[in-house]
Parts: sequence; structure tokens; C-alpha cells
Amino acid sequence: MGLSPGAATREGGAVSTRRLTALGLASAALFMLGLGVTESLGEFAVDVDFKPFVLPYLLLATVRYGLPALSIGFGAALGEGLLDIAEGYELDDPLGFIGYVVGFVAFGWYLHEVAADPTRTRSLVAASVLGAFVQASFEGVALLAFGSATGVGQAAASVLGNTVTHGIVLGAVPLVALLAFLGPRLRETLG
Repeated sequence: MGLSPGAATREGGAVSTRRLTALGLASAALFMLGLGVTESLGEFAVDVDFKPFVLPYLLLATVRYGLPALSIGFGAALGEGLLDIAEGYELDDPLGFIGYVVGFVAFGWYLHEVAADPTRTRSLVAASVLGAFVQASFEGVALLAFGSATGVGQAAASVLGNTVTHGIVLGAVPLVALLAFLGPRLRETLG
């Protein structure tokens, strides 16, 4: 099956490049807006902060795994990256960018490819924790590689802390609540 100029393929059909672009831009904009609120809280431990993972997670929960998930992950990473540039570029930013993409794609992969029922609370929580852990692991490696006074213990605490704050506090808890409140209408609208 060949690609038409305006379409990208995924298993089971085609996804238009316009839709992929819209998903990526929506993810970037939502994540940037959310970061504008949560970053004002600052860090409460070595590189442990609050990031609104629920916003890309909500988009990811409503689309199929594949190019849409990659577009959303890339969009969220772009939103974070643009704020990083505005705040002042650091050496670890490229590694963090990759971590966001891989982490959000891991969320989508688990939810839509591994979980038996992506609407179950257990599936949403597991996907949220996995996505945050993957992203936080990249940050932990960046701390070890580029942090002048960071040891393994501090990097591990950062990974654990960010897995909790990003994956549970601002990930699974609001995601489960929003999906319960918004229900299947959101899936029909966005999916």
C-alpha cells in the first residue's frame, strides 16, 4: 500500500498528516499551558517537580497507538523544549526531550497494545506510571551525566519522585477522574 501525499499509514487504515499535526500541536500547546501553571510551584527536591502529564495522557487515551501517539509525544516534548529554551538552554535538555517522546509513547503502547482493557482504572494507572518512569529515567541519567554534584542516590530519588508526581499525582489521578467524568463521548470526539 503506497502513501498518498496527504496521508500516513497505520495498521488498520490511514491517519491524515493534518490530524497528526493537529494532535502534535494540541499536545504542545496544552503541555506548555499546563507547565506555565505547574512550574510556578518549583522543585521540592533535587530535580523533582510537578508536570501536567495528564494533558498528553488524556490525548493519548483517546487515540490508537502508532503515529498518533508519536505525534502527541513529540508535541509534548516540543512544548517542554520551547519552555526550556525560554528559561535558558542546559546541556541535559536534548536527553530530556528524548525522554518525553519515549515516555509518552510508552504510555500509549502500554495502554493500547498491552492492556487488555484500556478503559480500566488499573490499565490507566499502569500506563501513567510507566510513561512517567520512562521519562524520569532519562532525567535521572541526565542528572548523572551532567549534574556536577549529583550522585546515584540523588538521581534515583529524582526518578522515583518524578514518577510519583508526574505519573500519579498529575498523571493517573486526574486522568482517571477526567475519563470517568467525560466518559465515552470524549473518545468518540477525539478518536
